[in-house]
Amino acid sequence: MKENFKLGVLIILFCTIFTSVGQLFFKYSSETFTLNIFEMLTNYNLLLGFLFYGVGAALLIVGLKFGDLSRLYPIVSLNFVWVTIISVIFLGEKLNSFKINAVILVIFGVVLIGGSQK
Repeated sequence: MKENFKLGVLIILFCTIFTSVGQLFFKYSSETFTLNIFEMLTNYNLLLGFLFYGVGAALLIVGLKFGDLSRLYPIVSLNFVWVTIISVIFLGEKLNSFKINAVILVIFGVVLIGGSQK
């Protein structure tokens, strides 16, 4: 069971990376987003965002097979960590001590919950 749980953690980690990249593409798509169907279908950033988000959702479903929901699902909160890093690198957003402390707390929480035993 322990190896299965580790596999579930790994799959969900990939899920968080895919959904975070999807959020980056959603941000890019927001610059030209309108509610016009044709423009939405030709907004490649929006389509890439949905693709990455969809793959992330599929990975989450698969990953949840390998352990308790209460231990695996909190790993999804790592999206906040990845989005913060991606925002700094690709969008030029500023990182301050508040964000750094928040990222540390999220990681600490994931470790505590994910490492807990039944």
